[in-house]
Amino acid sequence: MLEFITKYFNFISYGFELFAMITALFSIRKYRGTSTIIFVYYIIYVVFVEAIGATFFYYRSFLVTRFLINIGFNSTAWYNLFWMFGSILFMMYYIYNLLNNKKTKIILKAISVLFVLIILGHFFIYPQVFFKEHHAIYQLSGALVMLICVALYLLEFIKSDVISKAFNTFSFYALSALLIWWLLVTPILLFDVYNTDSDWDFVYLKRRVFVFANIFMYTCFAIGLIVSKPKYKNE
Repeated sequence: MLEFITKYFNFISYGFELFAMITALFSIRKYRGTSTIIFVYYIIYVVFVEAIGATFFYYRSFLVTRFLINIGFNSTAWYNLFWMFGSILFMMYYIYNLLNNKKTKIILKAISVLFVLIILGHFFIYPQVFFKEHHAIYQLSGALVMLICVALYLLEFIKSDVISKAFNTFSFYALSALLIWWLLVTPILLFDVYNTDSDWDFVYLKRRVFVFANIFMYTCFAIGLIVSKPKYKNE
């Protein structure tokens, strides 16, 4: 069983992503007019980006994929960064819409601007790194930003009256799952230099960590969308 999961980890992850997206699509009407609709669009975005990335592994003759390869995008390092960068921006916007405290919103804005400046600054100084490797600064800055943003949300959430209805609130499911996902995958990505043909033990470990982290996260998203009962706009 473990060997099967390790071998087909990508397809298993794709399956759970599609499951979350289908659930999200059926939930659009339920969450229209609330902050959760932003998260619904985020899940759709993830599946779209994953579909583009999958062509680099399984369908490199695809027209768009061939064009990207011809102009220098030969590895998936740039794609991983694009996925992470877009996801974090989506999440910061989502969390911003959940918050009520003006000071907390200002802090989140400042963190967002700083994060964008760090990523873009590193790209312009070391553009080749973007094309060839998934540099640790991207993962560390992304993990730190997500930890801070989720912490800001949780601090406000705990102090609010909504805490008594946590299991009926989608943001509780979504951000708790995201927080756990980042805590699980960040340590393994920091040692991505060992993800080569010369160290298959690490390759298999990384695949297993990712597939189980993805199963957990996307299942939480789907369950949250199904069981949550939105009553306020910023839910």
